[in-house]
Amino acid sequence: MLPASPKPIEARDLYPLETGNAWSYDVDSGESSTTLAVSRVERFDGRIAEVRTAQTLLRYEVLPEGIRVPHGDEWVLRAPFERGATWPGRGGRTARLVSMGLRVETRAGAFEDCVLVSETGGELELEVRTVYCPRVGPVSVESTMRSNLSDRTLTVSAELRGYEISQTSSSSP
Repeated sequence: MLPASPKPIEARDLYPLETGNAWSYDVDSGESSTTLAVSRVERFDGRIAEVRTAQTLLRYEVLPEGIRVPHGDEWVLRAPFERGATWPGRGGRTARLVSMGLRVETRAGAFEDCVLVSETGGELELEVRTVYCPRVGPVSVESTMRSNLSDRTLTVSAELRGYEISQTSSSSP
């Protein structure tokens, strides 16, 4: 008997957006101390998720082909999930799936089979590198921007400190 072929990765596995799911991050802006940031899914109706981060409410549309900003062609994650795939990202950036099968360690634990997505370009010429891990979500985010005024590179990074994911999230095996 042949072994079962692996189940393809789905966006909702990489970013489980069920009501109540939450993530906390240690954010380093290059200053001497880190800041705690928390994101929480306040509502998910099966299609639209509302994610609260500090005073910001972000809305995402969860579709079979990926997760996007509603009513637009700006995608957070978009199938097919294969190395080198590209799609229109947020803020006019182009997103590209850089790596798959990554192992990542954070304060929240060690995670396997993660993917690295890099978004570049856009109005601010920003590069955003996000690692998403199955059944967890974003475990690290690094934003880099070069200041035209000072020719300095500014980097802000966030690393997962803790998370709470409901058992009904994603299509776990």
